Amino acid sequence: MSSPPHAEAPEWRSRGLCRRQDRALRRRRRPIAGSSAAAPPPSAPLPTAPTQAPPPGEIQLTGLPEELSNMTHLKELDISNNAIRALPRNIGELRSLVSLNASNNQISYLPTSFLSLNDLQQINLSENNLTALPSGIYNLFSLKEINFDNNPLLRPPMEICKGKQLYTIARYLQRADERDEKILEKIFKIVANNITETNFTFLRQKLNLTKSETDMPTQSKISLSERVHLALDIWKTENNNLPLTAAALRDQLIRALTMIGAHEIMDKITALKLFTCTIKF
Repeated sequence: MSSPPHAEAPEWRSRGLCRRQDRALRRRRRPIAGSSAAAPPPSAPLPTAPTQAPPPGEIQLTGLPEELSNMTHLKELDISNNAIRALPRNIGELRSLVSLNASNNQISYLPTSFLSLNDLQQINLSENNLTALPSGIYNLFSLKEINFDNNPLLRPPMEICKGKQLYTIARYLQRADERDEKILEKIFKIVANNITETNFTFLRQKLNLTKSETDMPTQSKISLSERVHLALDIWKTENNNLPLTAAALRDQLIRALTMIGAHEIMDKITALKLFTCTIKF
């Protein structure tokens, strides 16, 4: 006669207990997370793995040392994709430089010595903050490839630079210089014909105008208008040696007139500026 069903229960329970004990034993053999004996996770680098350099672009230059000019035999310079605000003032001493790539920076102007890079053939200044190009750029006769894309250029306008033709850019700048010279001369006449003796004294101080014997109203038979025009002509000649463009001189003169409160003269200059926007000299 077969045994009652409950008679086999102890054997069944013992087999189940053994299986549970085996699983528990295997779990105990596994390394505990966080213990010193644990193997590093797959994503963690091994202690012998070499240290990798940071990806390009994470560390950016904000300027260049003046000592760069000592590399007089340097032919190619690539400083693209940085945060450089200005080129070194003496960059023109890199007489052998053939290629300059300074794209994607924060350069807002080109130093005067830049025009001394006579061997320069390729220049990329795209993606910067340039608002004007130097008039003497047409003297860089070796230039073959130029790129000024994506700059807030006003002189010349970006439309002139899109063709990437040096002749077109140079021709525009030459005409702009001639136009600015004529406007500056007209402003000189406005100032000379409308300024008072007191304001002329203040203007001379603001602009550091050269003082001569003709500037003394009690000792000179020359009219105030003539004395003012003569002083402004001397001031222009002295500043041309820096050199400053006619547009820069105009802006400097207008700032000085504003500071001394020559409002009537400023009104006439504003009218002239509006007039010159509608005609060509």
